[in-house]
Amino acid sequence: MSSKYQREIEDILEKAGDLGPRSAAPAPRSRSFPRLVWLYVRQSLSGRLWSISPGRVMLIGFALLLSTLLVRPFAAGATGYLAWGGLLLFIVGYGMVLAKPPKLEKRWRGQTLDPERASRLDSVRAWISRRLRRGG
Repeated sequence: MSSKYQREIEDILEKAGDLGPRSAAPAPRSRSFPRLVWLYVRQSLSGRLWSISPGRVMLIGFALLLSTLLVRPFAAGATGYLAWGGLLLFIVGYGMVLAKPPKLEKRWRGQTLDPERASRLDSVRAWISRRLRRGG
C-alpha cells in the first residue's frame, strides 16, 4: 500500500517540476486588463456561429451601448433606443448566466470525479439485462 502512495507522490512531484525559490519573477502577462478583455471576447465568440450564449448576448448589449456614443452626433433620436436596448440585452445575458451557470467537470489525473449518473430508465434497462444474462 505504501508503494502506491510513494508512486503517486513521485508522479505529482515529477509533474510539478522544480518548485524552488525564484529570483525576481516576471509579472504575469495574463493579468493585464486588455488581455483579459480580449480573452473574454474570444471566448464569447467561440463555438457554433448561430448559437446563443450568455457571453454573446452580453457582448452584443455592450456593443449597442458603445454604438450609442458613436451614433449620438448623427441621430440623436435613436440614442435612447440603442442605450435601452443595449442595457436590456446586457441584463438578459447576465440573467442567463445566473439561470444556468456553466457546468464544470471535476477531473483528477485525467479521470472524471463525478461521472454522470445514469437515468432511471438506463438503470432499469441495465438491471433487466443483468437478470436476463444470469438466467432468472
